[in-house]
Amino acid sequence: MLYKLFRILYLRTKMQIESINQERIAQEISPEGVSSIEYAYVDDGNPLHMLNLYKPKFCPNTAVLPFVIDIHGGGWICGDKDTNNNFCSHLAIGGNVVATLSYRTIDHCTLREQVQDLFAFFHWAEDQHEQYGISMERVFLAGDSAGAHLALLAYCVNQSSKLQTLFSVTPVNFCAKGLILNHSVCYLNEAANLQNRKLLSRYFLNPGLLEMLYGKNYSSMPLYLHTVVPRNYLFPKTVLPPILLITSKGDKHFSYQTIKLYNELKELGKACELYNEESPNADHVFNIAYPDSNMGSKCNQYILCFIDTWA
Repeated sequence: MLYKLFRILYLRTKMQIESINQERIAQEISPEGVSSIEYAYVDDGNPLHMLNLYKPKFCPNTAVLPFVIDIHGGGWICGDKDTNNNFCSHLAIGGNVVATLSYRTIDHCTLREQVQDLFAFFHWAEDQHEQYGISMERVFLAGDSAGAHLALLAYCVNQSSKLQTLFSVTPVNFCAKGLILNHSVCYLNEAANLQNRKLLSRYFLNPGLLEMLYGKNYSSMPLYLHTVVPRNYLFPKTVLPPILLITSKGDKHFSYQTIKLYNELKELGKACELYNEESPNADHVFNIAYPDSNMGSKCNQYILCFIDTWA
């Protein structure tokens, strides 16, 4: 009964977020000098198996450019390939080929199928990279909020035969030069926390979200046990590329998740850096939603420098 109530409330939240996103996207003016083409990465007619590929028009041979794969956020339940259109256009005009994809959301599937969608896209890129001018030797995995979690998790799944078995995916051959995790929400057991609502969060919100992500009786599932928090799939022996973590003082709900991940990565001896916007007006994913703002532009320029450094 509690789960059904949570699902109803979360579906209402999805409608509210998508309404805000649609209004924002309708007002955006993408930078000139970028071409964007839509493709299907799974030929099944599902609109959630589509991608946008962005290329700068000034470079006829785009295969020499870094390839940024951007995974949109939205609480695992909303968003699509167009959610980060303006942000991806800015990355492309900065000298990159950028792909952003839709994937099935947890009102249609579980986390397992979401990762399967990501790997279907990875294999599409591996198979089609020459035809579409994509470099698989200079790949950067990026994501925001829940998408940042999916980016980190998908990278680790590609390195682990155990995780590949749990998700029923096969590895893809690409050279990841870096991970760009915008306002990451990687601690799934705390992802639905509300400030000053500890009991509500612990006994209603977080269990409801975890059941949507993993399914009924999730607490005994091997998939849950291996992936609910980063420490369950990140180890000292895990090979990671350089990681850029982005958060902001104005992200009052989720900034602690980025700081926590940063500290754990440092404890594991991993190469990572933290970009923490000091302004209290910089809200969750401020640089994704408003890349033309002063704070968003400054942050995204830092991202482009990170890519240039490690590409």
